[in-house]
Amino acid sequence: MVKSYKAHSFVEGVRFSCVNAIKENKAKLLITLILVLIAIFTGVFIAVKSNNSCTLVYLKEININDFYGGFVASSSAFFARSLSLVVNVVLLTVLSFSVYLFPLAEVLFVYRGYLFGLNFTLIFIFYGFGAIITNIIIILPLQLITLFVLMMYYIIFQKINCNCRKFGGTDCNRFLFFLCGLVILILLNLVETLLLCILNGTVILVI
Repeated sequence: MVKSYKAHSFVEGVRFSCVNAIKENKAKLLITLILVLIAIFTGVFIAVKSNNSCTLVYLKEININDFYGGFVASSSAFFARSLSLVVNVVLLTVLSFSVYLFPLAEVLFVYRGYLFGLNFTLIFIFYGFGAIITNIIIILPLQLITLFVLMMYYIIFQKINCNCRKFGGTDCNRFLFFLCGLVILILLNLVETLLLCILNGTVILVI
């Protein structure tokens, strides 16, 4: 009963933190969304204007051989992407401890947005209309949700740190929130990988 109450209290706390963080950080969210949108269109533009797509993919650490070999829909790719997400979450956790590090967090979001636009477009370039299902039904929604979860994680964790400084550390569930954010992101990665395997997908972002 005690564990159930604690779990319910934590879930309610996260829900309240999400709503409160959105209300209090509308300006930050708006700025972030605008910058990410610009980054996405920049990635699309660069992919379309590139005269050497294979070289572009290689430079962005996304090997075209992995696309054709189906590596991106494998367990190895799942763990590689999971490691990438862990690194992202750790970085955002560190950056959330100071409001002055907000620009660095923006760089991370913008970079992910840029890679998303770049790879989303390159998938069409390499696979044509055959990639519509993979791109629009799987990659587009799941990658955008992942990016949004990372943004919310950073803003809420920053709010938690602020509350801890004001009211003390007795009610600060930093570690639980860290695990919660990480589990959600890994589950999204798992769903994406499983959908690609089920639908015989061979392309996905690796960022």
